[in-house]
Amino acid sequence: MIKIGFVDRYLDNWHTNHYPEYIQLASELYGIEARVTHAYAEMDHPDEYGMTTKAWCEHYHCIQCNSYEELIESVDAIMVMCADDCLPHEDLARMALTSGKPVYCDKTFAPTLEAAIRMFSLAEQYQTPLFTCSAQRFCMELLTFQRQEPNTISYCATTGPGDMVNYSIHQYEMLQMLMGTGAKRCQAFCAGETVHIIYQYEDGRMCTFTQGKKLPFHLFASTKEEGVKEIAVTDYYMNFMHRLLHFYADKKVPVTKEDTLEIMAMQQAGRKAILNPNEWMEL
Repeated sequence: MIKIGFVDRYLDNWHTNHYPEYIQLASELYGIEARVTHAYAEMDHPDEYGMTTKAWCEHYHCIQCNSYEELIESVDAIMVMCADDCLPHEDLARMALTSGKPVYCDKTFAPTLEAAIRMFSLAEQYQTPLFTCSAQRFCMELLTFQRQEPNTISYCATTGPGDMVNYSIHQYEMLQMLMGTGAKRCQAFCAGETVHIIYQYEDGRMCTFTQGKKLPFHLFASTKEEGVKEIAVTDYYMNFMHRLLHFYADKKVPVTKEDTLEIMAMQQAGRKAILNPNEWMEL
């Protein structure tokens, strides 16, 4: 059995509260035996109504590690969590990235492109397999569309809720999955709380990113042969868990460093473009 260890600033958050069950279900569905067995947190939940680290570990039948080093020594694979705040990710992941054991770093990977480059460089120095993504990247409907439409996507558009710092990663992952690499520059247009960003590619292709607090996830893609098609965004967590378990089993990273770094560059340029609307920003 693959023993997985959670590392977080504090436990009792949405991802840490749901991923143990998702991993167990995926393990049973796909025949890759794995469980979340250990956890280490830098602090207890800052809210008095949240579970302490001890209570969380008891609830999820995990061993509470007293140190980061103890967790690394005790498990076969590591998940660096802190999904709602990527600012601490570089520090939080540092020890895991020197472990040589497969590491998944939860979304959003890093607050800046520069931090992302440093994290990959550290992992490469210690030959640590490193994987990061949003679960929406492996949306079943998106993967089905790719199989049915193998031609180059000339245009792609996505809408979604949330904020640029944390939640935009879901849209960028889906855009990059369809468009591939090669984004060159972007320009933002803002209307109230809604932002619309156009990205141009080196080969003349284009994609658009639209985000507003209550906008639903939608994805559209166009090929020269088939025109525009809508892609539903509903079924992704089990597909993501499938890829995650395979990564822990064979240590083959399912998303390349180049893909992840382009996503970080697109997100960073998009944030800059919002501060400078109607101006082109180079990636």
